Amino acid sequence: MQKIPSLFAAVVVGAGLLAMPNFAAQPDNEAANRRVTAKLEAVLRERVSGPAGNLKLLIKPTSRAAEGYFDEIRIESSPIKLKKMRMSTFFLDARHVQIDVKRLFENHKVDTLAAQTVVKAGISEDDLTDLLAQGKSTKDMGLKVKYQGDKMSVSGTLNFPLLNGPIDGIGKLRLAPGHKVYLDILSLKLRGVETPQFVKSQLENRLNPVIDYKDVPFSPPLKGVVVNGTMATIHT
Repeated sequence: MQKIPSLFAAVVVGAGLLAMPNFAAQPDNEAANRRVTAKLEAVLRERVSGPAGNLKLLIKPTSRAAEGYFDEIRIESSPIKLKKMRMSTFFLDARHVQIDVKRLFENHKVDTLAAQTVVKAGISEDDLTDLLAQGKSTKDMGLKVKYQGDKMSVSGTLNFPLLNGPIDGIGKLRLAPGHKVYLDILSLKLRGVETPQFVKSQLENRLNPVIDYKDVPFSPPLKGVVVNGTMATIHT
C-alpha cells in the first residue's frame, strides 16, 4: 500500500514538469532573433549609405525574426546611396515584412517574400547625371541631364560603331512594366541632325532601366514618376 501514494506523486510531478514552459528554449529563440536582426542591419548598411549621422535605419523585429518576420523597417536619408544610385531624398517604410533568411546569410542579400512598402525618392539632375556616368554602356559618353518641365535634355558624345560625335536629345521619364523607371528618347540630334529611330532605340537600350525595381529594397510597388523643377520624384 505504501507504493501507491509514491506512484501517484510521481505521476503528478511528471505531469507538472510536462506542463511547465520550456524556459531554456526561450533564450535560444531570443538569441536567434537578435542574430537575424543584426545580420539584416549589417547587409542593409552595406547596401545603403548616407552622410554620417544622417542615415536613419529602423528595424522592428517580431518574436519570429529568426524566421524572417519583421513588424517594420524604415530607411530615411537626404542624400542617400543605394548601391551605385545616388538620390537627393529618400524615405522608405515597409510593414509586415518577411525576408528569406537563408539567402540573407548565404548570399548577403535581402530577398523580400512579403511586405507592404511605401517609398518616396527625389532624384536631382546631378543624381541622374552621376548614375549615367556609372553605367557600363554610358560611362564613356559624358552624358549630362537637365530637367525641362516634365521632360529633360540629354547632352554628351555618342560612341556607337560608325556613329559618333556630340549629341543633344530630349527625353522623358516614365514608369515601365515591372515597376521600373525608363527614359524614352523623344528627339536625338547628332551634330545637329535628327537621328533615325533605330539610333534612339539603341541609346534607350543602353540607358534603361534608369531605376530598376530590384535596386530598391523591400519591393515597393512604384506607381509614378513626376518631374518638378530640378527634381524628379518616384513614389508608390
